[in-house]
Amino acid sequence: MKITPEFDDASDFVTKVEQAVNGIIRRHAPEAIFLIKIDNFFGSKWLGFSGKFMGALGSWNKPYDKPADDIRIPPFVPNRVVSQRRFAAPSYEEIDCGEPIHKRIPSRLALRRKAAADEPRATLVWYSGDSKATGRGAVMAYVSVGDSYWPWYAALETGKTWRVTETWDIKREDWSSLMELGSGANPNVIQGK
Repeated sequence: MKITPEFDDASDFVTKVEQAVNGIIRRHAPEAIFLIKIDNFFGSKWLGFSGKFMGALGSWNKPYDKPADDIRIPPFVPNRVVSQRRFAAPSYEEIDCGEPIHKRIPSRLALRRKAAADEPRATLVWYSGDSKATGRGAVMAYVSVGDSYWPWYAALETGKTWRVTETWDIKREDWSSLMELGSGANPNVIQGK
C-alpha cells in the first residue's frame, strides 16, 4: 500500500511510515489495520499510556510489566486526530472507518479501554503530522499477533536522510526488517484525504 503525503508531511517520513505498515502486513497479516494520523509529533510516553488518575497521576500498561493483550488505547484527544482510516485483509482495501478510536470520554473509562476489546485482532498504527515543518516524526503501533499485541514506538529525525533516534519495544534490527519487508512494490494505494 502507498500513503500519499499531505501538505504538512515530509514525503521521506511518510515513506518510512508506509514501509512500516507494509512490513507489518507482510510479516503479520492482521485482519485489519487502522491508520491514525495525529496532528503533530508525539513522544514515547504515549506507548502504553492509558490516561490519568484524578487528572494528575499517569497510568501506563506497557508490555514489560503487563500482558500485551492488556494494552490500553492511548487517550489522544479527538481534536489531535487528523484522520482515521481502516483497511481490511486480505487485500487491505480501505473500508468504512467505523467508530472513532479516539473519543472524548471520562478518564475513568479511558483507563479501561483495552485495544483487544475495542478492536480485536486489528493492528493500530499512529503517525505524526507536521513532519515537514518540524523535521521529526513518530510512528507507534499496536501490532496484532495472535490474541495479543506487539506494541512499539519509533521516533525519527531528518538530516541528510530520515533516521531513527529513539525506539521502545522494537529493536533497531526489527525496525530495519520491517523497512526491508515493506519496501517492495505493491499496487494498493492509501491516498491522503
